[in-house]
Amino acid sequence: MDHLPMFQALSFTAAESTVPAIRRWVSIVVGEFGRRDRCSNAELIISELATNAVKAAPGKLIKVMIARDGEESVLSVWDPAPELPEVSPDPLADLDDDDFDHNGGRGLLLVRSAAIAWGCIPTPDQGGKWVWARI
Repeated sequence: MDHLPMFQALSFTAAESTVPAIRRWVSIVVGEFGRRDRCSNAELIISELATNAVKAAPGKLIKVMIARDGEESVLSVWDPAPELPEVSPDPLADLDDDDFDHNGGRGLLLVRSAAIAWGCIPTPDQGGKWVWARI
């Protein structure tokens, strides 16, 4: 049974207040998958992916899915916005800006460093995209 894929999914309204709930849910599910050693990375990654979805589609429905495939897990967030996420080409370029903490683009660098792999799958039929990370 351990070799069979397992998944769980929930939908949330995209709001800043839902990100902590998503983070807690993902941590619980990853623990249930028997991977408590990956809970910290899962929480970091899902926080970034969910925050991006909230910013892309405030007030809209977003979907969060966790799938286990053998020893790895895939965390995915869907939102209805068609714009694809971008990693900041120069995350240090705005260090002298007074408001550099609010410029964005650094979260995906964290995802990239904490994940085995990550990516984005456009869903033109649904008008959005899935952003995923494998841990």
